[in-house]
Amino acid sequence: MEVGATIVNRELGAGSRMLLERILQKEQIPFHAVKGFDDIVKNHHDVAEAVATGIADAGISTASIAATYGLGFIPLHSSRYDLVILKEYLEEAPVQQLLSTLGHRLLYCQLEFIGGYDTSTTGDVVATV
Repeated sequence: MEVGATIVNRELGAGSRMLLERILQKEQIPFHAVKGFDDIVKNHHDVAEAVATGIADAGISTASIAATYGLGFIPLHSSRYDLVILKEYLEEAPVQQLLSTLGHRLLYCQLEFIGGYDTSTTGDVVATV
């Protein structure tokens, strides 16, 4: 079985490549059955450029990069990233300034403009141990 679309892939160890591999394994699609699986690019911009120029039909990148290149985007996965700070530093002025910046409406507006980001908990302190 061979999948019809041609993709570009990321280098070994890249998060987007690991995501693609997990999806293919879950669907029981062998890597060699995907045209372009071994065509490697270095970053999200290179993925989008390959699609925009017709080298590939698809590749895994971010919503903001896809929008920059005028490409369509289908979300495959959502990731959460947390900033980890030692509790003893939480009240320090630089940390408070950082948290204030993360909670600022201007940051939310910029992330909304870029697209693809959930800001519902941005700037929230979620746990102190």
